[in-house]
Amino acid sequence: MGTSIESRTLRQRIVDLPVGRKLFHGFAALTGVLVMVIGCLFLTVARLGTANDQIVDVAAARSQAADHLRFAASELRAAQQAYVLAWPSTRQSFDEAAGQFESSLQTLRQRNGNAVAQALVQKIATGYQTFLQTDQLIWEALQAGRPVLARNLTLGAESLAFGFMADDAARFAAISEMSRADAVAAFHDTSNQARVLGVILGVIALIVMIVSSWIITKLIRDPLHRVQQAAERAAEGDLEAEADVHGDDETGRLARAFNSMLSKLRLREQALVSEHRRQETSSKVQRALEMSDDEPTALEVVGLTLADVLPGRSSELLLADNSKSNLEQAVVAGENPDGPGCPVASPFSCVAVRSGSAVTFASSTALDACPHLRNRGVDPCSAVCVPVTFMGRAMGVIHAVGIEHQVPTPAEIEAVSMLSTQAGARIGMLRTMVRTSEQASTDSLTGLINRRTFQTRIRSLRRNNTPFALVMADIDHFKRVNDTYGHETGDRAIKTFCDVAKSTLRQNDLMARWGGEEFAFAFADLDPTDTTAVIDRIRLELAARLSTSDLPGFTASYGIVAAERCASLEDAVRLADDALYAAKAQGRNCSIIADSDVAARSTNGPSTIRVADKVRSTSVGVLASLASDDDPVERTFDS
Repeated sequence: MGTSIESRTLRQRIVDLPVGRKLFHGFAALTGVLVMVIGCLFLTVARLGTANDQIVDVAAARSQAADHLRFAASELRAAQQAYVLAWPSTRQSFDEAAGQFESSLQTLRQRNGNAVAQALVQKIATGYQTFLQTDQLIWEALQAGRPVLARNLTLGAESLAFGFMADDAARFAAISEMSRADAVAAFHDTSNQARVLGVILGVIALIVMIVSSWIITKLIRDPLHRVQQAAERAAEGDLEAEADVHGDDETGRLARAFNSMLSKLRLREQALVSEHRRQETSSKVQRALEMSDDEPTALEVVGLTLADVLPGRSSELLLADNSKSNLEQAVVAGENPDGPGCPVASPFSCVAVRSGSAVTFASSTALDACPHLRNRGVDPCSAVCVPVTFMGRAMGVIHAVGIEHQVPTPAEIEAVSMLSTQAGARIGMLRTMVRTSEQASTDSLTGLINRRTFQTRIRSLRRNNTPFALVMADIDHFKRVNDTYGHETGDRAIKTFCDVAKSTLRQNDLMARWGGEEFAFAFADLDPTDTTAVIDRIRLELAARLSTSDLPGFTASYGIVAAERCASLEDAVRLADDALYAAKAQGRNCSIIADSDVAARSTNGPSTIRVADKVRSTSVGVLASLASDDDPVERTFDS
């Protein structure tokens, strides 16, 4: 276990070395191997030189000394025989030969370290001594005048002693030659060993160089290859690719920088994808809301969006009513059909509305949780509330609940905030448009449609070929009421007349305030005669209402015309105008039917009078402007 840890540690240290240090150590190892190989080769050469010296200096010198000894022995024997046969003569040549033999024997002793060779040299020396002793006997025999004895000694004992010595010298020469041959063999063995050692060292050096080169290359190439593979995958769009390099060298630092870059790119991509989804959702919601022509359609879009951006949560949209002081549930999304059921009563009772931004609560049981989350009779939950505003004014809140401690993600909160902004803008604009449209099409005092709206609707009746009776009405002596009782009483009189008239009309009948105390009616599918009955009910109901009120008594006059029997709308307006002024002329509090083909005659007693087309009290009738788009100039007169 310890060895394995040490091995991993050593390997990690090697991996962590800088690339330059790796190359340095690799080349240092190769240099060391080369030096070792060269040193071994020098050692081998030195050993070869030593062996060669042994062969040349020792073996050759010994062999030469043995040859000299053998030659010296032959010369010594010849010198002995010479002086014996030539007696009387001197022994000078014999003494010289003996000196050479002794010199050769001494040289051989000095150059021989082998025990066997030394013993043989000693034997030769002993034989030489025997030879000298016999020669001394021979010499003494010659001096004694006994030449025959001297010759016999020479041929007998001396010959035998010399034979032994000569044989020993020859044997020693043979041994020396064998030593030289052994030295030569040893030289060849050493040479072969040197060659084998050189080959082995060369192979080892080659293997070490190959392994070192492979290790260095692998340590450098493999991390770079992994970085390259990760870069190629990243170039193909796979930002999850990372370089699996853990060293602390330049390649490791490059891999960490590359991985860090990929991590930042992934975060950037996630941000871009999130932003794209947010913008895409925002664009979809905006397009859907823009296609919503009314508030219910816009609320449906809000509900669908809440279900999409807050999956698994129960959510609702609370909107302020017309009084802007009460919040009412407008949209519900999620599995609970009743929604979260927030009991907040007014916009400014909501924490999110007061803070002006989204607020989240991890637990409804927390001390700092919204008070409206508590005591709902449900399990503890988490919540998010986002205010809905329009032009800086609070108009509602989006409220969603979920599992306790599981608050919405920042992306979900951002999506809900986006929805609240767009929904507030669209709903607020739709409400503003409705109010503006109502203001543009209705009278602020009475709530009746105004002149332009009435004008548009009766044109629609004529385009649809719907028969209708056109009536123009005017409150009698209204200026006197204003001057006597004040404008407030006059406004109350107008509203009372409108309330009585509206209570008498059918659902498809039209009534408009034309201006001041003047009013216009359109009765679809009624002829003038039936219309007079409706007008009479209005007169009677008005009288009954005034009899029980504190308002001064007043009446109204009416002009009636069958619009479908007129050649044009302008003619119908003009005839109704003339009939109104005819009713004024007849004493007021009556209705007059205008007819272009029949002369003026009274119908239905004194309350209803029929007038001719050409009877006009003014040059331009009050209702004549119905045929045009422009409002007539308001005028005040004593009616």
